[in-house]
Amino acid sequence: MASRKANGSTLDVLISAYEEELYSPDRLAHAESPEHLESFGNILGYLADKGSRRKNYRHYATRDRVKSILGESAFFLTDGSSWNDSYDKSNFNPHFSGFKRFGICLSATTSESIAMWMLYGGIDGNGAMINFDKKTLDAATSASEYECGYFDKETGFQVISTLDANNIDFKLVDVLYFSGIGADGRFKIERVGDERKASISAEALGSITQIAKHEAWSYESEVRLVASISKLDLGRKASEITAIRMPFPISEKLLNERVFDSPVATSNGEYLDSTLQGTVDWNLCSQCKLKK
Repeated sequence: MASRKANGSTLDVLISAYEEELYSPDRLAHAESPEHLESFGNILGYLADKGSRRKNYRHYATRDRVKSILGESAFFLTDGSSWNDSYDKSNFNPHFSGFKRFGICLSATTSESIAMWMLYGGIDGNGAMINFDKKTLDAATSASEYECGYFDKETGFQVISTLDANNIDFKLVDVLYFSGIGADGRFKIERVGDERKASISAEALGSITQIAKHEAWSYESEVRLVASISKLDLGRKASEITAIRMPFPISEKLLNERVFDSPVATSNGEYLDSTLQGTVDWNLCSQCKLKK
């Protein structure tokens, strides 16, 4: 059964078409992963279209992490196993998928977020943030090959193999957010920025967990740079590979205009002042001792 095309469609229309195809008697439930359905591809295309049009791609991290990204001219996409949302961590790579996904979480918020600084800026509050521009992210996904491997606590990133870029599908994808189940047995689901919410059945929601998370996280306005790789191309190394190294060019404009210190940064700050500088004060470690 042909599903409705994504062009010009709203999320509720795309979800309805997906459920129609998912529950179609012409489809054998065991024959293929739901993500191979045309209607799933239409939802993903809708989210990728929206994600690629964002003005901001903010990556909040500890200052050491940001210094490492800028120093090495590279960031990493990971398989989600170290993410802080347990639901997201276990669902970003669902067992039924024929692909393994690697991603980096970015915020499309139009202004800086106190919550993001507190969550990702490090326990001492002295974090930093890179607001990537689309040109830089496009360049990062334009290499001919990519190093794939894992992180070792002692020696850092360990390369297992180098993969041809033709075997990797990169997308900037907006995240969907779902709320609790209603009296009708359906969940509400939305993309931040859309005018209205859609609804989705529990079964259908369970088959798109790789692109959806709970609405409690919606303040992040998350957009992800995601690399999808067929498990056949990864072969026996699929379970070992947890990260992909993404080299990117560092322009003077990026360094001078799009890298910020935390609003509570000490005098050791070396990037632009946060736009929240002087307006907030917090202590995340009032009852603990920081390691020297």
